[in-house]
Amino acid sequence: MRLGLRGWPRTVKVGYKTERKGRGLHPSGLKEVIVRREADLDRIDSKSQIIKISHTVGERKRVAILERAQALELTVANPGPKKAEAAPAEELIVKEAEPAKTEEEAGAGGKTE
Repeated sequence: MRLGLRGWPRTVKVGYKTERKGRGLHPSGLKEVIVRREADLDRIDSKSQIIKISHTVGERKRVAILERAQALELTVANPGPKKAEAAPAEELIVKEAEPAKTEEEAGAGGKTE
């Protein structure tokens, strides 16, 4: 007896759920708490909860939340990508254009008359 068609997930039946004590938890086993501002970090227990920054939070607040979370030793589920800092304009190296060769210099390289 085939239980599912090829390329399709199995049909949901009784017993398809995960264990009751593991439902709604982050894969690390901690309870996820959505954070929208820095003040929300004060009510987080670092041993049993993990913070997840709301998707509506902008970059400025996200950076502030991450710094505060690091100071409080909290785990962040979605810290976001690390951006590379741009090099200052003074340190950029600009290559100067090489002077163009004249016809005499270009022709004298391999020809003998």
